[in-house]
Amino acid sequence: MADYTTDSRMEDEGSRLRQVAVVYAEALLEVAQSRNQADEVGEELTALVNDVLRKEPVLADTLTSPVLKRNAKAPILENVFKGRVSETLYSFLQVLNNKNRLNLLRHVASAYRDLLDVKAKRVRVKVRSAVELTAEQAEHLRQTIGHALGREPILVPTIDPTILGGLIVQIGDEVYDNSVRSRIESIRNQLMSRSSHVASIR
Repeated sequence: MADYTTDSRMEDEGSRLRQVAVVYAEALLEVAQSRNQADEVGEELTALVNDVLRKEPVLADTLTSPVLKRNAKAPILENVFKGRVSETLYSFLQVLNNKNRLNLLRHVASAYRDLLDVKAKRVRVKVRSAVELTAEQAEHLRQTIGHALGREPILVPTIDPTILGGLIVQIGDEVYDNSVRSRIESIRNQLMSRSSHVASIR
């Protein structure tokens, strides 16, 4: 039996962490902008998450561990990041450590990227397709979405053979499902509904 209480608590905790991360991301962006480093810091954050935390799970677990004290993490941050990232980002990492908030790094990176997108009038568009889109298809999709939203779409493609064909496009919380699988499911549901109606008449 599913433990819905536990799931709800996890969702609430995740939501709370994301809200706190936005505050830190806004503060970081303000400092980065004052130093004309907004995009640079954004690229560094993305690289930190994708190239360091994901590929070095031991380091990630060490930095986010609630057991290891911040005094022990500080020299690790210095050895790994000092001189390898901008002084702005390095100072920010130390601030997170001092606040025992290094567990927010992934959330901060995501929130910072979203803030940059809003500033630049960009919007991230998740696109799932059965096969990789051609350059022409991707450009047509970008132009269509850009014209509709008045913002520059940044496509984030994913290959998903289970959808058979067509596309599933997600913009924020909105999902537009034009996949073959979705259409098959729709037809199947209609047929089942019609069969049930016929059976009830009999």
